[in-house]
Amino acid sequence: MAEKNNSLEKALTVLDLFQDRARLTLTEAAQVTGFSNAAVSRILNTLESMHYIYQDRIDGGYYLTDKLFVLGRNTNLRNEIVNVIEEPIAALCRNTGMSVSVSIRKDVHNITVLRKDPQSGLALVANVGNSLSLNCTACGKVLTAFSRDYRDLVDRIHYVQLTKKTITDRDEFLALMEEVRSQKLAYDMEEVTEGLVCVAVPVLAKDGIAICAISISGYKDRMMRELYTLSVKLQDTAAVCEKLMQ
Repeated sequence: MAEKNNSLEKALTVLDLFQDRARLTLTEAAQVTGFSNAAVSRILNTLESMHYIYQDRIDGGYYLTDKLFVLGRNTNLRNEIVNVIEEPIAALCRNTGMSVSVSIRKDVHNITVLRKDPQSGLALVANVGNSLSLNCTACGKVLTAFSRDYRDLVDRIHYVQLTKKTITDRDEFLALMEEVRSQKLAYDMEEVTEGLVCVAVPVLAKDGIAICAISISGYKDRMMRELYTLSVKLQDTAAVCEKLMQ
């Protein structure tokens, strides 16, 4: 058996924790992995110095950057989405002054493949490549509701709870899917991060199955004031993207 690199294995173990969470703290990483605080600190510092993660100076948590996504950006669907609909997404970001994200579904998770942020020069920014359980996010909800067999998918979801407002009841989530299918619109009301609200719409193929989901996110006060206007702009952008993807 080939010899393993223990330091590399530990670093990748810590990176793997981002598969089911958007934010990670040193204490959480140590508790989940069983590594010492000192070891986790060294790993996080190294990953940050190599720009795989960054530490938010306000909340102290660690978040993924786009580097891992860029390394794995050669999948056909991701490339097509980024190349084909990047301009409408950038235009929506410019017009709203809000962060705009595009996500696809991978089994019971939604993965962010593109994000435009008005504070970052409309470039790919941190959190691209995030993988979160479908029940947690607005994008996850529309990707579930417009999957080929959404009832079966609802049964397979791992109902992860990120905040006290995250929907973790299977029956409640299924009932919500009926509303999402009717409205072609879904919300994340502080279900991933307290104080942040998100609204999402699907980009549909001709057969009515979601190719991807587009979302706008921001702080609760502004989002609630402008929710209707932002929803309309999202739906208009989705219509443009559907034409480009067909």
